[in-house]
Amino acid sequence: MLFLAQYHPFARRRLAWSLLVIVGAAAFAGSCMTSGAGRVQLPQIPGATYVGNETCATCHDEVAARASTARHGRLTVRQRQGASGTCESCHGPGSVHANSSDPNDIWSFKKLDPEQQVAVCTRCHDGRAYAHFLSAPHSANGMSCVTCHPAHPKNAAAPGTAQPDVCYSCHANIRAKSNLPSHHPIREGRMQCTNCHDLHGPETGESIGGRTNDKCIKCHREKEGPFTFEHAAVVEDCATCHDPHGTVVNNLLKKTEPYLCLGCHHVHFQIKEHADVRATASQRCTQCHTAIHGSDLPSLVKSAAGRSLIP
Repeated sequence: MLFLAQYHPFARRRLAWSLLVIVGAAAFAGSCMTSGAGRVQLPQIPGATYVGNETCATCHDEVAARASTARHGRLTVRQRQGASGTCESCHGPGSVHANSSDPNDIWSFKKLDPEQQVAVCTRCHDGRAYAHFLSAPHSANGMSCVTCHPAHPKNAAAPGTAQPDVCYSCHANIRAKSNLPSHHPIREGRMQCTNCHDLHGPETGESIGGRTNDKCIKCHREKEGPFTFEHAAVVEDCATCHDPHGTVVNNLLKKTEPYLCLGCHHVHFQIKEHADVRATASQRCTQCHTAIHGSDLPSLVKSAAGRSLIP
């Protein structure tokens, strides 16, 4: 197109519009990626300057001792957002507070609202993973980063309660489901909540960061297809039949067969005339319809399985 633009006016106009669209899209993407610090006004402390961790430790010795060995305490100079010590990277310049001992002269997380707390954290923890947190379900429910990630953990080696317990502190119903007979191996330590859920992103479905099926087929590849004979429920949403957090029925099914299937499908019309159909249909549909997630063969794949249906 660059070559044609030298000779053809229409090509020049088309190239100009293309460049305008690209620049506009880049600007829009940049605005979407703005950190919480850029959208939320943090308290201003006139005359405050950075004084260093040693000054903070004269009063907050216990917290300073824990912080010195925690992850935040090991920040490099480049990561400190201009602060001379790591305390002030999160709490702002502390000279005025050091002289007055007034909690209003420092960024106290007890006084900051949730959006301001997020703004402080996203000064460092910025980027695609956190850019949309303020529009995420957790933020909409009045939560901030420190709700799940304590800034001053008592155990200096860990950032706070580990998954899934930190999630279960609010989602008690999911804890109950995970203890049902059929469940994903979360309590066995082979999975975490974040394997399926995007905790920092916008609400998409159940905060999974995409279609439910897209998350399921990351592990269950054999169910993806495409198949010649598709099961509509599988194509639309795996959660039509399955409860991913746990059920009393095997394979995470919401109901036992045939009641699960009868929620969408009618009973075989031959059920009144044929005793074997009646006996089979009243137990498990998958005795005949084995490839329930989809197949390249007709649904009755067993040899002579439909013999009694022939008049």
